[in-house]
Amino acid sequence: MGTKNGIKLTFAMSLLVVFTVCSTTVVNWYLSVHALKSTLTDNHLENNYRYAQKVLNSTTVLLNDMEHNLSTLADVLGKKELSQSDLDAWRDANSGYYNSLFTTDSQGVVQLMSPQVLPSNPGGVRPGTKIQSDLMKQALKNKQPFISDPYLAQTGNLVVLVSYPIFDQQGNFKGVVDGTIYLESNNSMKRLLEQHEFLDETSVFVVDHSGRIIYHPDSTRINQSAADHPLVQRVIEGRNGSEQIQANGFEYFSGYAYIEPTRWGIITQTPTSVIDKPLNNLTKIIIVQSLPLLLLILLLGWLFANQLTKPINTLARYSEEAILSKKEAYSIHRLEIKSAIYEVRKLCHHIQRHFQLLNNQIQQDGLTGLANRRSFDLEIEKLVRDKVPFSLIMLDIDHFKVVNDQYGHLVGDDVLRFLALIMQDVCREDDLCFRYGGEEFVILLKYKNVDKAQVLAERLRLKVAETPSPTGHPIYISLGISAYEDGDENPEVVIKRADMALYRSKNEGRNRTTIY
Repeated sequence: MGTKNGIKLTFAMSLLVVFTVCSTTVVNWYLSVHALKSTLTDNHLENNYRYAQKVLNSTTVLLNDMEHNLSTLADVLGKKELSQSDLDAWRDANSGYYNSLFTTDSQGVVQLMSPQVLPSNPGGVRPGTKIQSDLMKQALKNKQPFISDPYLAQTGNLVVLVSYPIFDQQGNFKGVVDGTIYLESNNSMKRLLEQHEFLDETSVFVVDHSGRIIYHPDSTRINQSAADHPLVQRVIEGRNGSEQIQANGFEYFSGYAYIEPTRWGIITQTPTSVIDKPLNNLTKIIIVQSLPLLLLILLLGWLFANQLTKPINTLARYSEEAILSKKEAYSIHRLEIKSAIYEVRKLCHHIQRHFQLLNNQIQQDGLTGLANRRSFDLEIEKLVRDKVPFSLIMLDIDHFKVVNDQYGHLVGDDVLRFLALIMQDVCREDDLCFRYGGEEFVILLKYKNVDKAQVLAERLRLKVAETPSPTGHPIYISLGISAYEDGDENPEVVIKRADMALYRSKNEGRNRTTIY
């Protein structure tokens, strides 16, 4: 029979085991290496982006602190005159911020300056000098605080100017107070940019809005244009992110961030070669450690394939018995395959029949023939999810325990079936009847309000009360009604209201209908 209906299972399974184990191992090796590479890549990209964001946040906070510090000094100068010693003391207290501080009157003439003479520029600006630069003209004209673009000062230093207007208590413009930051000097700005949390080959550089480098670990690169760098082009457009890029013949994991107040861009980059060594080491470890296991699996698979025919036949016979005895349903999903093997085809055939039979029965109450609680839960969830208006009637049999105690559970079962038949007779075709559990039933009325639900509920209650039940006497039911309302986010809300209405019917004497 095995030859007539298909190839022998033992031979087929031996080939399948060898092919599956070998191909799965190779695929797993490839996927593992690919996953490791992706993980290392993602980690480096994320680290570079996070570090760029960290430098961005720290730089923004530092610039805000500097501007706030100048605003405080400007406020003091607006209220009273400061002496040279006062300004020197202020600069000494904030020496980490500024390389120099100076104040001017409303015409741009320097009033106070600390230090009074810059060591690197003894013939330059000093008290009494009128500053004619475009930056000073801008400050005097706009009378607003600003942070300048980096510029090359007469001293040869790359300088950023932080300016704040001075107003007296009557609001009259008195001049400006300015602080200079030498980007190449030892100050808070440079120390912040030099801080690295990485121990690998990661580097950071900063550009202004034109793409000119204003900070670089290699000081010879400062003041050079990097506008052709692919990430510089993105960051000076105000973008933030991370990418794997090629630049200057090398490939990098890079992160970039845009500093809004100054329009600077921060770029962090790590050569992609940093992952080569750990990736190669991990690949070797995976292969070496998995080879003994691969050989063991092949041996066990071959032994297993020779013993597989008997348990498969046993399982096929069991599937036939499960259909005949209507045992618990089993999942068919893993066996829904096309196969040339006789036993597997037979197994799939009978389990598919069994699964189909269970599917037909799983949503039906075995005693009453009505849809069961599971069907009700699925239906009401769908109605609430789709926001379909509906009403809900919840009912149960009054004193049903007395029926069971007096006439026995078999008669009690007949009473439940009797009620189910009357419900189906009274309800319209589009009304859905369910056995909720025990002696409780529910009816779902789509697109019907509580008034229509009450009419149906009363018709049902009266017919039940007027019709002799299997006990030989009428039975009575209590009913509660609720409706789906806008804002109901889950079925439990509607069910709870109907249950409360049913509880009220019980408390007020039973054999009645209550609308929540």
